[in-house]
Amino acid sequence: MRMTSTLSARAERSIFKCILGGAISHYRNKQIIYSQGKKADTLFYIREGDVMLTIRSKGRRPAVITVLGAGDFFGQSCLAGSPLRLCTATAIGSCSIFPIKKKEMIRILRGDSVTSNVFVSYLLSVIKKYQEQLVDLLVNSTEERLAHVLLQLAQFSAKGGRIPKISQGVLANMIGTTRSRTNFYISRFRKRGFIAYNGGMRVRSSLRTAYLLHQKIHQPT
Repeated sequence: MRMTSTLSARAERSIFKCILGGAISHYRNKQIIYSQGKKADTLFYIREGDVMLTIRSKGRRPAVITVLGAGDFFGQSCLAGSPLRLCTATAIGSCSIFPIKKKEMIRILRGDSVTSNVFVSYLLSVIKKYQEQLVDLLVNSTEERLAHVLLQLAQFSAKGGRIPKISQGVLANMIGTTRSRTNFYISRFRKRGFIAYNGGMRVRSSLRTAYLLHQKIHQPT
């Protein structure tokens, strides 16, 4: 599910000041940014758009790890010494992404305490989100997991709760169920007024209220 812990404006300015002159890369919908198993010597910062991370194991379909949005980093495992990409990163819609070489990012973190502190806080919040995702998979019902994913995808949208244009198959992958089951719950959410379709799927505040109060959401799977 989406990591919603974006950098502060101050930290973003600090990063771009340190690497002034670097080129922003643009990606079209479904374009692969990097592939699992390829050399890892760069991390990426999303200026605009959304990115989906997937992992593949032999004999199985790719599994969705998370969906990231503007203000998020990905590919940062190279900073921990990982020589190869652990997953595949794919653009969702049009994306503007700033690539940062591993050596350059290390130099920035060592030379700028403000950026270093904020980046460490960002990484810790990402770890927390992954822990919450694991608990969500182990404890909550399928319907609650879908509600959680939709809320996270919409949380930092600048378009009034609109979520990225991803298929129901991807949503099903993210919550660990089938596409037909996902379609069933989405239809039910729509009937209850939790979501609407107007130029894409939009999440309404009533879904957050129901999810937080554990009312109208919890159903046996």
